[in-house]
Amino acid sequence: MTTKKIGIALGAGAARGLANLGVLQVLEEHSIPIQIISGTSAGALIGALYSCGTDLKLIGEMASELNWNDLVSLSITRRGLVSSEKLYQMLRLLTKERDFEDLRRPTAVVATDIISGKEVVINSGLVADGVRASLSIPGVFIPVELNGRTLVDGALVNRVPVSVCRNLGADFVIAVHVGIGPLRKTIRNLSDVITNATQILEGQLSLLKPIQADVVLEPDLGNVTSTQLNRAREIIEKGRRAALASLDLIEEELQKLGVSY
Repeated sequence: MTTKKIGIALGAGAARGLANLGVLQVLEEHSIPIQIISGTSAGALIGALYSCGTDLKLIGEMASELNWNDLVSLSITRRGLVSSEKLYQMLRLLTKERDFEDLRRPTAVVATDIISGKEVVINSGLVADGVRASLSIPGVFIPVELNGRTLVDGALVNRVPVSVCRNLGADFVIAVHVGIGPLRKTIRNLSDVITNATQILEGQLSLLKPIQADVVLEPDLGNVTSTQLNRAREIIEKGRRAALASLDLIEEELQKLGVSY
């Protein structure tokens, strides 16, 4: 029997990142053995919940009922416009207060050290802490202080963390890249300015840093913006379609590796 390990790198994208969920649903339904998970931002959230044993269909139903008011609250400070405390408490509940060391498979999330500009890979300690850091869009969310570092959204340095997945031991990596999404056409406030600026920078980074996975899934999300949680069902379905379209290729490549399932 082969000892090759299969990993998945789940990409950032805020609401668009819910497509990661659709991909995981299809892979699970077809018994593709995902043994290692890495994720950034929304991908960190989906991957961590999956590794905690949360049912994927349940996550989808919850996402379809949520809006941003359920997750964040206005809290204008010198370091951010929005508090993620409500999201954090929900994360602690959904992850059952687990540490990364307790998860069913090796799992890591990516954040950015806003002081040094370096990538920070989090795979120890409380899962909710790591995911919160990975999600914290700079300037919008208040940065997360963790292990002596000031952390923000990992998408600034590694939007689809294939390298992290390989460093965890994956021999074969499936990557999910949900794209950047359209910029806001109307700038109403500082949050809109920061969101557009961040997406522009991340788009440039994507051009400079190609995704070097064995299979790359790119759900066709069209004009879905990063804030449209109200389109959750559609986004998840787009992720499912991307996975189904690549299923034969994935199975063929795994057969070449001698992976049986």
